[in-house]
Amino acid sequence: MQRIGEDILVALRLASVAEPSPTVGEVLAGGGVSAFAIALIVLCLPFLQPISLGPLSTIGGLALATLGWQLARGDARPWLPVALASARLDQAQWVQLAVSADKVLAWAGRVVRPRLSRWTQGRRGRRTAGALIITAGLMLAVPVAGIPFNNTLPALAIVCAAFALLGEDGWMFFFAVGWLIATVAYFVLLFQVFVAMFTTLWGLLLLWPVLLALARIGAGSFGA
Repeated sequence: MQRIGEDILVALRLASVAEPSPTVGEVLAGGGVSAFAIALIVLCLPFLQPISLGPLSTIGGLALATLGWQLARGDARPWLPVALASARLDQAQWVQLAVSADKVLAWAGRVVRPRLSRWTQGRRGRRTAGALIITAGLMLAVPVAGIPFNNTLPALAIVCAAFALLGEDGWMFFFAVGWLIATVAYFVLLFQVFVAMFTTLWGLLLLWPVLLALARIGAGSFGA
């Protein structure tokens, strides 16, 4: 049985011994659909922690949504900016990437397996994954700084969608939807908290003249 992500692992291993060193675009071109999944997982890594990354979240979320759009429309490999696609890593860097990808995919292989594969295969699978990734990427891009876990929840949805493609595991799509629902619920809760705080502050501002008058009366009485 083929290991999940074997195509991108082979491409990375070949890059680590190739002379001259290949470009990033050339390696991803040999990775098939796994190249999309690996690119998505790598981009999500900074957001899989509870601290909000502020403007970086907006940039990363839009980049991830763009990859989702490419996947949904059926692109053969991820499109990258020319400067990034033409970049050449040295052999040590390709070795490091190959080792890291091997560890991630080894762990993923123990978690995902072919289930409900009709949801993940072919154009239908790409469109489903693309739609989930676009939605999660846009949620990740919402400019809310200083709020814990607002990056983590949509990033987990994207990772689950990527694992669904890697392992043809339709259940991972349902987990991705679950994380999206959790993200929406979290944002709604935050909105309600912000509204309650604003309402309280506005009420205090409206009462400020009354409170000031009472304070003056009290001070006058104390002075007398």
